[in-house]
Amino acid sequence: MKIFLSVVSLLFVSIAFSQDKNTGVIQGKVIDSETGEGLPSAQVELIEQSKRILSDIEGIYNFSKLEKGTYSVRIVYPGIPTQVVNDIQVKTGEVTTIDVVMYPPSEDSLVEVVVTAKRITDTDQGVVLAQKNAISVGDVMSSQSISKSTASNTSDVLKMVSGASIQDNKFAVIRGLNDRYNAAFLNGSPLPSSESDRKAFSFDMFPSNMLDNLTITKSATPDQPAEFAGGLIQINTKSIPEKNFISFQVGTGINTITTFKDRTSYKGGKMDWLGIDDGTRKMPAAIPAQADYPTSIHDQAKIAQKFSTNWGTTESKFLPNLSVQASAGFNKKFGKREFGMIAALTYSRSFSYNETVRRGYSNSTDPNSVQSTQIDYDYLDKNNVTNLLAGGLVNFALKLNERNTINFKNIYSINSSDKLINRTGEINPLEENPNLLRSNARWFTSDRVYSGQLEGQHGLKLQGLKINWLAGYSNVQRSIPNLSRSIYTRSKNMNADNPNPYDTMYVANISLTNVGSSYGGGMFFSENHESSINERLDLSYATDLFGKIKSEFKIGVYNQVRTRKFEARQLGYTRYGVTGGNVKFDNSLLYLPEDQIFAPQNMGLIEEGVNGNPGKGGFKLTDGTKASDSYDARSILNAAYIQLDNRFAKRFRVIYGVRAEYFQQELNSLRDNKTELKINTKKLDFLPSINAIFEANKRTNIRLSYSQTLNRPEYRELAPFAFYDFTTNFVVSGNDTLKRALIHNLDLRYETFAGRGQLLSATIFYKNFQNPIEQKSRADVVNEISFQNVPSATNYGLELEARSLVSSLFKLDTASFFDKLTVYSNLSIIRSKVDVSTVVGSVADSRPLQGQSPYVFNAGLRYDNARNLWGVALNVNRVGQRIYIVGNVNEPDLWEKARTFLDLQITKGFWKGRAQFKLNIQNILAQDQIFYQNNSSERSSASGLNGFFNTIFVGDKNNNNNFDKKIDQQVWRTNFGRTFTASVSIRL
Repeated sequence: MKIFLSVVSLLFVSIAFSQDKNTGVIQGKVIDSETGEGLPSAQVELIEQSKRILSDIEGIYNFSKLEKGTYSVRIVYPGIPTQVVNDIQVKTGEVTTIDVVMYPPSEDSLVEVVVTAKRITDTDQGVVLAQKNAISVGDVMSSQSISKSTASNTSDVLKMVSGASIQDNKFAVIRGLNDRYNAAFLNGSPLPSSESDRKAFSFDMFPSNMLDNLTITKSATPDQPAEFAGGLIQINTKSIPEKNFISFQVGTGINTITTFKDRTSYKGGKMDWLGIDDGTRKMPAAIPAQADYPTSIHDQAKIAQKFSTNWGTTESKFLPNLSVQASAGFNKKFGKREFGMIAALTYSRSFSYNETVRRGYSNSTDPNSVQSTQIDYDYLDKNNVTNLLAGGLVNFALKLNERNTINFKNIYSINSSDKLINRTGEINPLEENPNLLRSNARWFTSDRVYSGQLEGQHGLKLQGLKINWLAGYSNVQRSIPNLSRSIYTRSKNMNADNPNPYDTMYVANISLTNVGSSYGGGMFFSENHESSINERLDLSYATDLFGKIKSEFKIGVYNQVRTRKFEARQLGYTRYGVTGGNVKFDNSLLYLPEDQIFAPQNMGLIEEGVNGNPGKGGFKLTDGTKASDSYDARSILNAAYIQLDNRFAKRFRVIYGVRAEYFQQELNSLRDNKTELKINTKKLDFLPSINAIFEANKRTNIRLSYSQTLNRPEYRELAPFAFYDFTTNFVVSGNDTLKRALIHNLDLRYETFAGRGQLLSATIFYKNFQNPIEQKSRADVVNEISFQNVPSATNYGLELEARSLVSSLFKLDTASFFDKLTVYSNLSIIRSKVDVSTVVGSVADSRPLQGQSPYVFNAGLRYDNARNLWGVALNVNRVGQRIYIVGNVNEPDLWEKARTFLDLQITKGFWKGRAQFKLNIQNILAQDQIFYQNNSSERSSASGLNGFFNTIFVGDKNNNNNFDKKIDQQVWRTNFGRTFTASVSIRL
């Protein structure tokens, strides 16, 4: 992080002395209308100054240091009619962007085509063009679309993409397929899993202001990695700026049920404000390694005296949220060479308080049982959470000439969550005298992610030959320095027959010898280090076969090496004393409150024995670490591909080829019985794909694609390590018998582009899975989740997307209010079926895929008034109910209820557009998040319009899986508040 701060400081200083505010810039891109790609080596002439330059390998040109005035640009490219753009207005200190699309000659083409253009203010047009000419089915979000939306981080951006939704506020679900079936890439390099307990990446790590664009590829091509089924999420950060700039933003926010309300927390470390534990929670060096930990209770008592922990809590008020961002860009030309640099720092701290009702049930699958008799526990969790996000970005670019460019991109992110969960409630609440519970957990998690890429694009002298290469490195470190848990219980009432006042006093649940989730005084420590090195080399050659078929041949190789080392340690306080021995445990200690019970004076031998009487013992420190609590893993992926891109008769385009992937995966660990677990799998797969595009007219495409892709088990899913999640009451463990899944994908899309960023598309997709991997609860162990292959599954659906100006919809005057009003929406209707007829422990023969919603709906309304510098955006997002955890014959499926999110953003620019005020209102509806076990057999029949909509959107007339509070068993229910955020940004 110090490196980032130094580089950013240097950049800010250099820009402060190099700003040229007296001139302007004309910059743009020369684009091939047929491919949507930039045209390299196009001659671009600034007519008034007779200055000629060539566009670079990406088709970009730039004229800088221009006096204020009106200019014209002429673009010449062999075999394409010349374009002239007149009346280009250059203003002092501003960049005028002119993108020019070059169209092939027609029978009535003139030698020169004169086009009068105005300054482009909506990059949605460029995004739509890129989407129209893409070689695969996918969706794109531009930086301008992102900035105009209500998104604050990458997970918010994903919510707006067709067929995409977010689970747990950070994990991507695409086309109803959960996070494990989606791949994440940053600037062309794969992002390793940020989670130690699932195959997923937390997309709330990256602030949206760092993004240049976000693309989701939904159909495979040979030149892309094949390990995905829902979508390949490609995050691209900002690169060379158009001109030098410095930008600052500061914001604050409040939550209606959090800010200025009572807050319970604990004493953390001095570096918590940066998302890093400074060692306050760290295990002392005096604690022996697991292999050397003593078995003698007397030695364990001595160790306890060396281990000081603070279990007290503090009371305060929740402060408002805070966010600060600073960025700067630098661009300098040296003859034909151009050097660019962009850097950004972001910091945000947000607070949240919510309450979760948790209930546990038994025998809930018995149709003859009464629901009220099935409650095992009834808890209320008060969640006090501080989330912190700090990140830095430094990107460099060197343009050697119009054919050669080298980029070096770096991003570093720290994401931490600090929770204090206070749990109260009843155990077996329907008994005559139930037990009351008082428990809490202090849970600090810090994720640090670095990703860097060095890449080059080179156009060789041989026309049409290009070489692209990339070398990337990423590192993820997740630390849980001390997840501590306490448990106190007491009887609700005093026994009338044998009254004992101690029965109604809270007593700490501390074992004599055991450490685990059922006992208080437990502490969990873990470190997860994962690194990835990847290299890619692509060679492409464009030519005309037989003088008629425009073609591109592309070959490439790819290599990725991943390593992970995971270590966990579980310690806990236990009672020091032996019945009939020379030390007797002092039971009065168990009645002390949390801030006193584990004080140093209560450790080890408290009082020596006298005259043959046993001494008085306090607590000892026991090591409860299991043999399976650590593992190391490594994988190597070697891939090669060949891809051909042919255009026939100007309207037909076929992209086809095959990708070969050789994958080797190793994992070493111990099982709980201390037997060795060594996994070493090797697999070679040949994965064909074909994408066919028919251009019905200049604005309409019909796409048909088929591909084979993969889904491999993640390290965590194979490892025997078991983790107890305090918030869910579930234990998560691995399964070393998992196999890779093979997926057949079929897509058919109709898309039309009406211009000015407008589009309409409809997609039908079908997927067939062999051996898909799912997360499910184990039938042989209560409240434990693991992973399994099921024999087969299908997933199919319909995606509809539209974006249009209201003026176009109703054919109104383009100068009217409605010409500034954009309406957009996407709807996905999805069905899935998992064949579990041969799976032991399954309730039925089939069910939906885990995490798959029957529908996903996104819509928005955006008003942009460029003249008066203000805008309004309203976004709505709704995801249908979905299986959160697959159940078994003893535990029904756990479902997540459908929820609707509504967000509003108002922006107003001032100071000639250099400053902007932004007001965001997020989660306006503030609907509760509900997880439930449903009793579908008891649901009444739906009819009429309600039954019709249920049939269309959820595939069941009666909507049997929907939550009904009258008959369904509510397992978790969490409330949320509305968040109001105001920010001011200045760009110099």
